[in-house]
Amino acid sequence: MFWCQAFAAFNDNFLKTALAVLILYRLHGQSALVALAGAAFVGPSLVVSGIAGQMADRFDKAAVATTVKAVEIGAAALAVVGFLLQSIPLLFAALLAFGVLASLFGPVKYGLLPDLLRTEQLPLANALVDFATFAAILIGTAVGGLLGARDPVVLCMIVMGFALLAFGAARLIPRPGAARPDLQLRANPVTAARGLIMVLRHSRDLWHAAMVNTWFWFAGIICLTLLPVMTRNDLHRGPPAVTLGLTVFSIGIGAGSFLAARLMHGEISLRPARLGTLMVGVGAIMIAVLARRNDFLPVLGLLFVVSVSGGLIAVPSFAAVQAWSEPSARARAVAGTNIISAAAMLMASLLLTALLHQGIGPRVIFAGLGVMALSLGILVRR
Repeated sequence: MFWCQAFAAFNDNFLKTALAVLILYRLHGQSALVALAGAAFVGPSLVVSGIAGQMADRFDKAAVATTVKAVEIGAAALAVVGFLLQSIPLLFAALLAFGVLASLFGPVKYGLLPDLLRTEQLPLANALVDFATFAAILIGTAVGGLLGARDPVVLCMIVMGFALLAFGAARLIPRPGAARPDLQLRANPVTAARGLIMVLRHSRDLWHAAMVNTWFWFAGIICLTLLPVMTRNDLHRGPPAVTLGLTVFSIGIGAGSFLAARLMHGEISLRPARLGTLMVGVGAIMIAVLARRNDFLPVLGLLFVVSVSGGLIAVPSFAAVQAWSEPSARARAVAGTNIISAAAMLMASLLLTALLHQGIGPRVIFAGLGVMALSLGILVRR
């Protein structure tokens, strides 16, 4: 599962970054389209996560993973055509397809961990999954940033090759069996989503953990979307600097994830998330102050602090969702969390699209994010 997640996350972020570079440096810097690409990737989760959580409880999670990754090969084929034709609409369509499939895979990857591991192993296990994810983001964004404006044939070989690797890894995931084989599937996405959210609402602590995890993804999509725009417009650097910034961010998330697991000592607690939220606030405000032409290295350092803080939020919150949910409803609790997180990310992406289109710069938005984080830090408990 570690390798399946790593290969799939690589492809997601390789495609998204290559598309962003293509937009920024071949389409005259239409930065609002970069934010719209983020919305295209996370938007499907609002519709798909409801049925995805039900499927992950109704069927064997490993079997679902294998099917999803088989379909992902077709999505990669669409991206291949988009790269060959240098077609932005086709690449957006491929990104949308990858978003749908990532939404189907989400409840599987996090629902499997409690099925196969003890509760006290969950913090480290989540840190490892996050490491797989963000190491893949690191490599995928680096390769996408370096090659996004170059030979389309190489891009095609990469996206298809990693889709095949993800499918091969999925076939090797242990099969724990179905958690609720008698569960009745609801095809209506609104009804399904409402049912998943009600699973979270049954427990105040579970709901609180889901909201903390949602905050991580809301803040994360803002930082990742603004990073290439700020690098180009405020710091006046080219594609290699965008790649370096995304690399620093990815390393920081991974480091913060392992730090969170270490601080938790096998105990399921949200205390590291509170510290992380306050650190995001301070770091984002400092980025807003220093993001000028001659302050690239200090901004990179602050970006690392913000991303480490993100890891301190992500691992405790998702471990809490896994541990505090009922075993027979665990995948649905994960899927419900994904729906709320996707709604927050979609809202953040659309908000960023509107703000950037109106000429409001990344520095102002980072300052607003920092104030929000400092305000929310006092609300994180347990």
